[in-house]
Amino acid sequence: MPARMVLRVCTALGLAFVAAPGVLGQILNPRVTLTGVGSMVKADRTFVVNGRTFNTQFANGGRAKARLTLDLTKHFSVEGVYGFGTSNLKVTDLGTNPQTNAFGVKEHEVQFNVLNFFTGSGSHLRPFLVTGVGDAHFVPTDAAKAKAANAFISSPAQIAATNNVNLTLGGGFEARARGRLGLRVDVTDHISAVPTFGVPQTSSGQGGAVYPVSGIVHNIQVEAGLVIYLWRLE
Repeated sequence: MPARMVLRVCTALGLAFVAAPGVLGQILNPRVTLTGVGSMVKADRTFVVNGRTFNTQFANGGRAKARLTLDLTKHFSVEGVYGFGTSNLKVTDLGTNPQTNAFGVKEHEVQFNVLNFFTGSGSHLRPFLVTGVGDAHFVPTDAAKAKAANAFISSPAQIAATNNVNLTLGGGFEARARGRLGLRVDVTDHISAVPTFGVPQTSSGQGGAVYPVSGIVHNIQVEAGLVIYLWRLE
């Protein structure tokens, strides 16, 4: 993700944090969470191009996330999230002698979530449901771009970053330990359109690269990490 975009997101979150006390009257339990994530992208596609059958899928990957969470009431919270990791693409030619090419893909996530806690802000164990919306930014590595320029599906292609709106659904829990530390666990489904990396989904009739995939991606993420409680405003 461009550094300028990250700066804008951080600035917006900072302004929201400063302005919220005057708007809402109080903020409870402001906290930062740092997590490690296992990611399983369910986006397998099988299709035929120029008489040859191909399969594409994304490899399981890992990522890291940072989030700032604010309790608006005892049971409802909002948070901003930034995540970074890998979602490498595998392209398999399902011919007589199947061959697979791998293309490195980095994924950046920027997200705004709403959490519904089942217990109050003073509880040590707080199960929750989470919904959110954001941006899934799939970025091929330089090596992947060079490789695709030589051969992608059935012909060379110029691949590029893809931005997709990302809907999040899931749940988890926070467990507060002594002092300012705690644990958070999330299991979420991140739903977006399948990335096409700027390659046309249908042929123009004049040759050139084509990547005939469509539909949605289910990116199942399991994450766990450290919660750092900053202070309590009442």
